[in-house]
Amino acid sequence: MASTSSRQLLRRLLLVALVGSTALTVAGCESLDKLNPFAEKEKKLPGTRVPVFPEGVPGVDYNAAPPQPANSAYGLAPDPSTAPPAGAQGTAPAASPPPE
Repeated sequence: MASTSSRQLLRRLLLVALVGSTALTVAGCESLDKLNPFAEKEKKLPGTRVPVFPEGVPGVDYNAAPPQPANSAYGLAPDPSTAPPAGAQGTAPAASPPPE
């Protein structure tokens, strides 16, 4: 009896795995859009097509590197006044002496 129930459990697990993997595979497939019988074909609006910015977008230099984000610390040297002492351990700030 135990082998029959374990076989059924194994069979169900394999079926769930097969269905799950098939669903994930189909979800990432772009070519299934052509199989939709209810999809309407998009029609282009009538008229001539002219570029909005034929010489490129004004104010954008395509040869320059993108600017560094303002919140990025990349490329900045650490401030030595805020660096922990060489012998400090852990991340907790040093305790101040008790008031007198």
